[in-house]
Amino acid sequence: MRMKWAAVAAMVTALLASAASAKDRALIVDLSNYKHLTDLPSDGRINAIRSRLISEGFEVDRLDNPTLSRMRAAVFALEAATQGEPGRTIILLRGHIVHDDERTWIMSQGGRTPDRYDLGSKALPFYLLDRALGSSAGSAVLATIPSPRPLDGLVDLENGLGALNLPQGVTSVSGTSRQVQRAINALLRPGSTTAELASSGATVDGYVSSTTAFTVAESEPPEDIGELAYWSAVRDIGTPEAYDAYLNRYPDGLFADQAAQAIIGTEQDREAAIKQAETDLRLNRSKRQEIQRSLALLGYDPRGIDGVFGPATRRAIVAWQEDNRLEPHGFLDRDQLSLLTEVAARRAAELEEEARRRRLVEEARDRAYWNATGITGLEEDYRLYLDRYPDGIFADIARDGIADFEAERRAELSGRERAAWDRAEADNTIQAYEDFLADYPDGAFAETAKTRIAELEEEARSEQLRAQFGATENAVARNSATRLLIEGRLSGLGLDPGTVDGEFDASTRRAIRRFQKARGLNVTGYIDQATMVRLLLGG
Repeated sequence: MRMKWAAVAAMVTALLASAASAKDRALIVDLSNYKHLTDLPSDGRINAIRSRLISEGFEVDRLDNPTLSRMRAAVFALEAATQGEPGRTIILLRGHIVHDDERTWIMSQGGRTPDRYDLGSKALPFYLLDRALGSSAGSAVLATIPSPRPLDGLVDLENGLGALNLPQGVTSVSGTSRQVQRAINALLRPGSTTAELASSGATVDGYVSSTTAFTVAESEPPEDIGELAYWSAVRDIGTPEAYDAYLNRYPDGLFADQAAQAIIGTEQDREAAIKQAETDLRLNRSKRQEIQRSLALLGYDPRGIDGVFGPATRRAIVAWQEDNRLEPHGFLDRDQLSLLTEVAARRAAELEEEARRRRLVEEARDRAYWNATGITGLEEDYRLYLDRYPDGIFADIARDGIADFEAERRAELSGRERAAWDRAEADNTIQAYEDFLADYPDGAFAETAKTRIAELEEEARSEQLRAQFGATENAVARNSATRLLIEGRLSGLGLDPGTVDGEFDASTRRAIRRFQKARGLNVTGYIDQATMVRLLLGG
């Protein structure tokens, strides 16, 4: 009877992936030498397990004392391979393992004593293994050998395995290296099932079947033993892929309706669990805005930083998940939020360092040009400096110097010319300055009048753009509280936005332009989404 059930399991596996393409794979992660944590003794049984797997035809990737990035890369490589060619999959982890109420992690080689707020940079979360294991449902094993030497000083964490939320069809085996070796050897015996693992002394959890063979006996090739037996094996595995296999084989079978409903129910349960994981984060509006800013900072446009997760934000999350080899469903769980926050903070620091270097270069150029022009104290040199650096380090000095020259000229003017200039300045229009030039083409204020005309013409050309910039700013920084926050940030960066009062005056505009220029942003003097993201994420 056992061999017939093994044949049923083989048939199901054959429908999920053809025998020609199926490959057996194993990933072994052995951590014993840590940089900052207690070391573990070397264990020859790991070599023995690897040799046994290779002899059974497994492709084995072994990592000894890997970094976190190396572990992630290996898991992603295994995941990609199993998506295309699912066969039997075994993942073996040995090292310091910790957990909280919801998740479990294995520490990387360089990790220090963790707490659950910084684990994203120190440890590999077990949920990253789900897709690789889930692709081999019914023939997937997660084997763990937790360290017998517990870590001290844990905050909000405990040593060892927590409650594992494994994909359907995945078996968990945990214990000493001797127990795990016995369990794997038992699994590799032809005809053995996961139900027989208990005899190894290891702790067995997840998918446990007494009917589906992990290793099919070669002496008895699979045979069709009937729809009822096939359905029993499919139901035992319980994954959407297994139910699909049944429907492909028996499209009008006795259990076709049940299989179809099971697929719908499984997908609905899965979608509900995904959404519930985000609901459990209890994200308020402020936290959602932080997430949107993080996405925007990393190049995933949520179309607004409003704290509302609409279609655009969901698409941005999906794009981020795809690029990070996560299931792209558009909802966040605790570990994904931690990863997103960590990566965004790292990117913000990188951008701030780039801005600091750019600012130093720009200030050096500014000072050099001032030393070549404005430092002479001549009015024409002041104007040359302001033409290139209207918001420069010495802009106020140059403007004050020009004002002094103009005051001197005004004092020297005849009464009639001074009155004409005062009228032109009071009107401050192109026509008024042109009238002044018509009367006094070589007057003391002729060059100043020409400069004002050029400035007013440029302002007229820019008026439409300023209206667009203003509309964007009103959408991004729509209330006085947000504007106070922006001015406070600009002031903290030493950009002198004037009085921090929630009103954007000329000093604020100049501070915004300086901020934008130092960070390679579009220099407008108005707040847009990119500027807001950089301001409120520290860089």
